Amino acid sequence: MKKILIVLVLLSSLVCAGDNYYYHGKTKRLLTPQSSVFGSNANIDYYEDEKKIVVGVSNKLIVKLTKSQNLQDYLFEFNATVVKSLGGNLYLLKVADKNQTLTVANRLSEKEDVLFAHPDFVKRSVPR
Repeated sequence: MKKILIVLVLLSSLVCAGDNYYYHGKTKRLLTPQSSVFGSNANIDYYEDEKKIVVGVSNKLIVKLTKSQNLQDYLFEFNATVVKSLGGNLYLLKVADKNQTLTVANRLSEKEDVLFAHPDFVKRSVPR
């Protein structure tokens, strides 16, 4: 019984943890959460990518579809809205919960008719 409980706790933590990666083309790029970023914003979660670049993830993502006819189904499935059409089946979407941005982008990337989907990354400006 104790082993079953431990397995259930571990599985639930994996499900709730969310994704710490995004797809760049068909390649997974790992992200490491950053707990403290100078000038951090409550609406943005910060991560360090594999190249040690700090990027922010808000509740917005960019999606390019091969055809837009499935867009409404995806909006409903992922509880998302269109912020702006960027032309040519390219859209800026917003999800209800910023903690789901990476997960939604990754699940969309796995769809057959999605060319790409990734967070609308925020990069810190560096003074010259």
